[in-house]
Amino acid sequence: MKVLSFAVFVLALMVIVGWLFDIEQLKSIMPKYVSMKFNTALCFILMSISLTIEAFRLRKFIFISIIINAFVAVFSLLTYSQEIFGYNLHIDQFFIIDEVGIQAKEAFPGRMSPITVFLFSMLSISLILDKCIKRKYLFILQYIYHIVTLMAIIAIIGYIYNAPEFYTLSFLTSMAVHTAIGFLLLSVGTALIHPSLGVTGILIGNSVGNSVARKLFSQICIAIMAFTYIRYLTHKYNIVDIEFGIALLTISFLIISLVIIWEAADKLNKKDEKKKLAEEHFRLVVESAPNALIMSDSKGTITLVNKQAEIMFGYEREELIGKKIELLVPNKFTPNHDKNRVSYHASPKAKYFGAGRDLYAVRSTGEEFPVEIGLNPIRKEDGKIAVLASIIDITERKKQEAIIRKQVIELKLKNQEMEQFNYIASHDLQEPLRTVSNYIMLLNEDYEEELNADIKMHLVTMDDAIKRMSLLVRSLLDFGRLGRDKKLVKSDCGKIAENVLKDLSNLICETNAKVKIEGQLPLTNVYEIEFRQLLQNLINNAIKFRKADVPAEIVIGCTSTASQHEFYVTDNGIGIKEKYADKIFQIFQRLNKNTEYEGHGIGLANCRKIAEMHGGKIWVESIPGEGSTFKFTILNLKDESTIKLHHAS
Repeated sequence: MKVLSFAVFVLALMVIVGWLFDIEQLKSIMPKYVSMKFNTALCFILMSISLTIEAFRLRKFIFISIIINAFVAVFSLLTYSQEIFGYNLHIDQFFIIDEVGIQAKEAFPGRMSPITVFLFSMLSISLILDKCIKRKYLFILQYIYHIVTLMAIIAIIGYIYNAPEFYTLSFLTSMAVHTAIGFLLLSVGTALIHPSLGVTGILIGNSVGNSVARKLFSQICIAIMAFTYIRYLTHKYNIVDIEFGIALLTISFLIISLVIIWEAADKLNKKDEKKKLAEEHFRLVVESAPNALIMSDSKGTITLVNKQAEIMFGYEREELIGKKIELLVPNKFTPNHDKNRVSYHASPKAKYFGAGRDLYAVRSTGEEFPVEIGLNPIRKEDGKIAVLASIIDITERKKQEAIIRKQVIELKLKNQEMEQFNYIASHDLQEPLRTVSNYIMLLNEDYEEELNADIKMHLVTMDDAIKRMSLLVRSLLDFGRLGRDKKLVKSDCGKIAENVLKDLSNLICETNAKVKIEGQLPLTNVYEIEFRQLLQNLINNAIKFRKADVPAEIVIGCTSTASQHEFYVTDNGIGIKEKYADKIFQIFQRLNKNTEYEGHGIGLANCRKIAEMHGGKIWVESIPGEGSTFKFTILNLKDESTIKLHHAS
């Protein structure tokens, strides 16, 4: 379309240059032929601009295109009105004087021929209507473009075979040969505005019919033009007599027609073989599919089933093909199924049914079973839509889901029982411990003078053990409750770290520890209370497990990616041997004696639980005697579903 509009523009521009500089060869292809008039070339220039706007889809210039076509239409009609009514509007030589026409004593020098006016009027008015009429009537305009193409071809053939009747069409004046060429290019270009309509729709496209039509049409045209022109020359120069020439032409047409038909048939046969091969591949894919596949037409008649469908529904293939799809639908769903099928065919697209709701099919035995169904529309050769249903029997999945739901409920009940047990057990354990502690205090107060130094020392030891036991019970209860009332909120991790350091300020001052927050800690969603406890435990441990007579130096920082944040707490303490790197995060696991470092082996277990609560993990990198770096990750969380999805994966 773009090339055609450019070719028309160049052709018309050459003629205009010929008129402006009086170059006869540009005004007429050959001196003996009629020249293209200046007004004709001007109209071609304007029409090529209009076609260019259409070709490049320049919507903001559509109004200009309409004005151009309206001008050409009015100009053409006014030109022809002079012919009909016999008056002179002086528009034939308005732009340039036709000296050649005046010297030749033409009746109306510079005037476009009636055929040219007629074709310009048809094209320009059709292009204006193209923007106004409904789409279903566009085929009328397409055939008008084809009429212009046909008349242009007739005129060109008239020039090739020197038959004036074809390029005058009984009018007094003729259409120039390059005018006919211009109309041929212009009409073909306008027909391409709607390439799917009319003859253009037959010759343009990627289907087998389009391909064969293009090839046949081009070969037939070339053959006819070549042999008829040869026949014309033999007749013109009397090389052979008429009877021999006609017989030779007939034989040539028969041979050429046979060759063209053979080639077209061979191409169609190859396409047919490819089609059969594709159908065979489709059949094999359908047969080997792990799901039941059933194809039905718009009326719900089954046209294809695979082996898996036979196994799933308990029917033989012959028992299903030709039957209604409702045969496989439970009776309670049958009344709405017909309506749903009509609705689907009205707007066919890939759909999936069954997930999140109960959908059932029925076997040949009458047994109903749960299914999930995927529907895919398939266009057949006749243009009708068939539906390929992919059916999955989810009976076993439903059973497993029921078992999982039951186990989840049981697990929740067990967790509730465990929490209740922990609460009761911790209180029950605390009570006797408090009693024993009270009796020790009473013994020290009431029998202070009667107790010797050894007994007092034993009582102190017992009291210390009871206090450690009480602290251990509280720690155990805290571990069980960790994350029970967690709440995910957007928090500034830097602010949380600063608050933790303020809470530990006394311990930091007493031990002369140095704690530094390196860089900017992220703003992200965390369980704030638990995250705060995680940092506090790691800083406490870094201070606790420092070297003798060496102040602790602690660095807190974080590196982030799009999916997670990786925090680190580095110290210069005593370090940990690699073989204990995993053991320290297990509850009640201690690497040092109670006399050396206080604790019960729960702090790092809490840290691990909190990190996992955030969808992350915790680990340690350490060199004994040089220090440790505790690292933990938390997901870049949007909501709690992100954590659940992470744990599920």
